Amino acid sequence: MMKLIISVFKKAACVFLTIFIFVFSVFPSASASFRSGTNYPYVFVAGYAGWGQYDQFNHTVLYWGMLQGDLIKYLNSKGIESYASSVDPVGSAWDRACELYAQMTGTAVDYGAVHSAVYKHARFGTDYSKKPLLKGWGSADKNGQKKKVNFVCHSFGGATARLLTQLLANGDKDEAAGTPPGRISGLFTGGKGDWVHSITTLAAPHNGTTLTFIAGPVYKPISAVKTFIADTGIKIPFPANSTYTDKFGIAAYIKNMSKLFADGIGKDTGIYDLSVDGAAALNKKITIRKDIYYFSIPTDATLPFLQTSARVPDIKYASPIFWPTMLYIGSKTGKTEQGIAIDKNWLKNDGIVNTVSSAAPKNEPQKSFDKKNVTSGTWNIMSTFRGDHGSVVGSAAHGTDIFAYYLAQAELINSLNK
Repeated sequence: MMKLIISVFKKAACVFLTIFIFVFSVFPSASASFRSGTNYPYVFVAGYAGWGQYDQFNHTVLYWGMLQGDLIKYLNSKGIESYASSVDPVGSAWDRACELYAQMTGTAVDYGAVHSAVYKHARFGTDYSKKPLLKGWGSADKNGQKKKVNFVCHSFGGATARLLTQLLANGDKDEAAGTPPGRISGLFTGGKGDWVHSITTLAAPHNGTTLTFIAGPVYKPISAVKTFIADTGIKIPFPANSTYTDKFGIAAYIKNMSKLFADGIGKDTGIYDLSVDGAAALNKKITIRKDIYYFSIPTDATLPFLQTSARVPDIKYASPIFWPTMLYIGSKTGKTEQGIAIDKNWLKNDGIVNTVSSAAPKNEPQKSFDKKNVTSGTWNIMSTFRGDHGSVVGSAAHGTDIFAYYLAQAELINSLNK
């Protein structure tokens, strides 16, 4: 009976947590044997409200693979060195990029002297020197080749990896000017653009998502609760050590998500970066690199509504929990506060992200994927994945073998030039 209860909980949690991500807050077929090519490590970056291998919660509900099993374990069993990073579930793309860099280099998180002062939060975070995500990133291997990485990113993980790559290559002039000599993080000094081989994004809101239009109305009651708690002095207890007192990691995850109360929806938050205006501002800071391969997988689980331009859920591919948000996004047009037009092209969606947004950043080179002509320095837009926002990482089957899907992408990337 207990096993049955846990199984039901996991299935419900997979679907619920995927939709919770934003409310709060085709490939070649795989072969049986993996063809060795460049075979650089793969670092998976979760979306908003996501989690990874550093999180206890990942042992209860897998992020990568979800209902279909442990995708990271599967890829490693096929000889593909793979890791699931753990970044702030509700943080800004900047903060998440700083955390990802620290995990991958085995250093302490440094959000930047200038950035942390401007946004009034601690400059330093977790020290990963004793538990790095991988070893040797950016250094020469036994054959004298630099150890690069391939980023595989779901949803907001795309902006995280893209901003990290920008900082690796060009650093940040404000941090360089405002940090005492000898105390600046290597992330902000630049000169590391060749540490990345490829970036693959799945259901990534490159140009934002119109679902964030409801962020204001949703955050108002949260803000009211925050004020009430502050005024009354109520203290909400959380386990001090989730390893021993929080067997399933649920309380620790809720604690991480509770930063929504403190952070709100200001400019140093994930919610802002996910908005259409916020994404546009972020895109102005990022330039595509000619030596990196870029792939995007747009997602869509809707159908046209009668003879109108509106979109409704395709029940074959959309989990019921996404239906309300699909209807909302599928009928939302107008203009953002900064005057960006939201027309009928924005109506296709996966319940969280507009399909047109998940294709590629508006300001960067892009073309349809052609397996005979895969080029670096441009977005190779692959066939649209028919499924909702969670199904592309395994929250629902919909007839797609997620393991084979990701293995095929790895085969494709490893066949490319260094």
